[in-house]
Amino acid sequence: MTQRSKDDVYQFLQRAEVGAVGTSNMGKPRQRMMHFAVDEDLTLYLTSMKGDPKVIQWANIPETAILIHQGDTFMEMEECEVIGRAEVVRDESEREKATELLRPRSPIVAQFYDMGAVDRLEFIKVSPYTVKYRYVPEILQGEKPTVFEFKEQQEKNTDKEDLKSRLRAWKEAVRPLSLTAALIPVLLGGAIAYSLTEVFFWGLFLLTLFGGLMIQAGTNMYNDFKDAERDAENTSGIRPFTGGSKMIQLGLISKADMGFFAILTIGIAAAIGIYLTVSAGAGLIPIILYGLLAGLFYTNSEGRFSFINAMPGLAEFFIATTYGVAMTLGAFYVQTGFYALEPLLISLPVSLLITAVLVINQFPDADADQDTEKKTLIVRIGKQKGRDVLAALFATALILIILLPFVSALPLAIYLGLLSIPFMVQAVRYTFKYYASQATDLIPGNAHTAIHHLFTGLLLVLGVLATAVDLWIIGLLFIASLLFIFWVWRYIERQRKVMSGFKQAFTAPSK
Repeated sequence: MTQRSKDDVYQFLQRAEVGAVGTSNMGKPRQRMMHFAVDEDLTLYLTSMKGDPKVIQWANIPETAILIHQGDTFMEMEECEVIGRAEVVRDESEREKATELLRPRSPIVAQFYDMGAVDRLEFIKVSPYTVKYRYVPEILQGEKPTVFEFKEQQEKNTDKEDLKSRLRAWKEAVRPLSLTAALIPVLLGGAIAYSLTEVFFWGLFLLTLFGGLMIQAGTNMYNDFKDAERDAENTSGIRPFTGGSKMIQLGLISKADMGFFAILTIGIAAAIGIYLTVSAGAGLIPIILYGLLAGLFYTNSEGRFSFINAMPGLAEFFIATTYGVAMTLGAFYVQTGFYALEPLLISLPVSLLITAVLVINQFPDADADQDTEKKTLIVRIGKQKGRDVLAALFATALILIILLPFVSALPLAIYLGLLSIPFMVQAVRYTFKYYASQATDLIPGNAHTAIHHLFTGLLLVLGVLATAVDLWIIGLLFIASLLFIFWVWRYIERQRKVMSGFKQAFTAPSK
């Protein structure tokens, strides 16, 4: 058999329309049929929606195999196998190239192009390691296939890139946005300790903060581990708010690894807790045990005990008191060695607002949770009553902030926390309007609720410190808080576009 030239293979790929694309799912193959385009270097281009599981898999496990087959009869059968490395196209000029190559070949790209919504698509470039062409009748006669090796492509890829892709998967498993639940009460407890005593131990504070973040990250991973089967059934979750990280379901992290690192992370947090107990006093032990109890039994595998399934509101109560009262009191105790009324009182609005975050994040998951017998508050009381509960949580937190200076030694400066009211108003507006709609419609409500909790918490920290530090320091901290809020908002906005892009594109009027 005459060996085919690279141009012959290119022409064959040009004639083909779709290929069977295979990716790795923790060692298990996954296949799907996809339209593709090819350039003269035999680099293949594919497309999918931003945030699609395929794209996430490729970003973390880039090894890809594509099989293209043509021929209706035996004597016409040809096939080409491409093995290479996939990467998401970031360069704008290369995105334009991929668009032009795919537009006449892919109905999806053509549709999005006509709608002016190409920015909702992710383009994947598959750089070939090996391209193997076969003409089936000749292969059966013992002829060898035509093979092209691309050594330079293999040499471009380094262990560093593979490490970065693995780290991205673990970042998603940790769920960075949720770490603000631990950040706020620790900051608040430290701030009120300094305002009352004017003494501050930076080492103990940073260790407390790290321990709090570790217990939150560990709890996230532990819940992913225990809810792996349930979350696999949840197709309505909206990242980054609900439905778990999906790293197990996407095959980017094995269930065993998730469980191991969850226990390791919680173990680190427990070790830090022991050290802080030795340093600050045994009064910290109840706080640590309470937090571990809440994290370990918030949810569980089907048929096993969990606070969610025990009784209505119990799980939400444990989360609220852990990421509000307990952490604030714990951070205060580490600095002072005693408990006081003020940190307890200032933690109450934070407890209510983190409960609001938890409640609104249950809305998109409600149907999937009900199907898997995960009895969250929204599953038990329904979305309409849940909407009213959310509004009540916001209102109660607001009233508490207003009343606290009159019933305690907390300064009037905590009224800075009222500056976040616009986020609360927007959260309530979106929730009341879209509580029964599709999950993507509620995304702004989820986002405003999360931002309201974070911004209110940071402003309360500034209010507590206002009487203890110079005004210029408060100004700098306020600017830093705004920048942090802006960063979080941009992160949420990127995720919102990912989750709502498909719907927006296909509901837009054609040009």
